[in-house]
Amino acid sequence: MELPRPCGVVALLTDFGLVDPFVGVMKGVIKQRNVQADVVDYCHGVPAHDVETGAFYLGAAIGRFPVGTVFVAVVDPGVGTARRALAACAAGCYWLAPDNGVLEPVLARDDAEVRTLDLDKLRLRPVSRTFHGRDVFAPVAGMLSGARFGFRALGDRCPDPMRLPGGPFAGPSRVVSIDRFGNLLTNVPGARVLAEGWRAVRVGEHEVPVHGTYGEVPPGRALALINSYDLLEIAVNAGRADEQLAVAVGARLEPIVH
Repeated sequence: MELPRPCGVVALLTDFGLVDPFVGVMKGVIKQRNVQADVVDYCHGVPAHDVETGAFYLGAAIGRFPVGTVFVAVVDPGVGTARRALAACAAGCYWLAPDNGVLEPVLARDDAEVRTLDLDKLRLRPVSRTFHGRDVFAPVAGMLSGARFGFRALGDRCPDPMRLPGGPFAGPSRVVSIDRFGNLLTNVPGARVLAEGWRAVRVGEHEVPVHGTYGEVPPGRALALINSYDLLEIAVNAGRADEQLAVAVGARLEPIVH
């Protein structure tokens, strides 16, 4: 496989939020290794320790950034343990993450090449066992984005990276995440909704009709639609579905077909 040339963009995905200084420190370390790096905050709102949602959000970035972008995904409940640190090349970009399944959408691609970061070779000595975003992934992102290390020089091939069985959001139809608007993100593919002719969905004690977009119902009315992730979403026009429907992550869904 021909490797893409790093373009200088580094995109960050974490569960750190933006209240604490963790993201800012990571950016500083990246700039120490590549002062010209263009660091993009892709997402820092992954629910804490939620590897599955982190993997889903990471997959949503595939094909939507410049060729040669270096992604750093730090959703790492096993930080400091024996879990490996990985680098992958796929879809014309580079992907750095702990070996815990967060790279699942990348690993699922036929063009994925995966390597285990060799910290000795890279002369990296983590200062802390609890902040590998700063001590491992940020410096590697800086070196890789600035072409100070080539991808294949980062470490040996990894033949057995950890996978998420069935991919992100596998399992029974359910609510898997709630966004800042209170919309209920489900694991039901839009293609299934269309193929099976869903006219509504039952969630909790509510029967919610399927529409094309938010404005097709009056303000304050609940609806289901196929969202920009191509997944079924339950929303309230100009309101919060989580509060109005009293539904939380994990709630099961039942289709109502024609």
